[in-house]
Amino acid sequence: MQYRSIFAYAGRLRALGNDMIVAGLRQRGVEGIVPSHGDIMHVLLRRESCSLSELAGRIGRTKSTVTVLVRKLEKAGYVRRAPDPADARGVRISLTERGRALEPAFREISDELEKHIRERLTDEEAARLEALLARCAGIAEDGDGVVGESGDKPGRFR
Repeated sequence: MQYRSIFAYAGRLRALGNDMIVAGLRQRGVEGIVPSHGDIMHVLLRRESCSLSELAGRIGRTKSTVTVLVRKLEKAGYVRRAPDPADARGVRISLTERGRALEPAFREISDELEKHIRERLTDEEAARLEALLARCAGIAEDGDGVVGESGDKPGRFR
């Protein structure tokens, strides 16, 4: 049996989710944020600050990719860089007040994404699909749900 459609279906679901995120942000008047910023924002909403390396590890992206994404968020006024007191060469990334103020919008958009799934799948089906996709993507799973290599559960708003 061949499973050629799995990647196509996963890609379509991701594109649909990204479209929903963009529309949700637009409806709420949020500018300068795109779906690729979601994982960074999720991590920073849960932590006081992170180094670029920490952030890259937590979201499964390269440090150079995270640097580009953080620069865009910084330019839009959502994050700030500060010297790392533990490493003279390093910087810490944290949310500004403007960035923290986005949490309710992110929560609402995440709820809309989950509603889309709940309207189509039972809770059991959705949990199974999440676990299967995580396994196919090479992401570890623990008793609390899907987690990345560093132990962070992927962000709800992506």
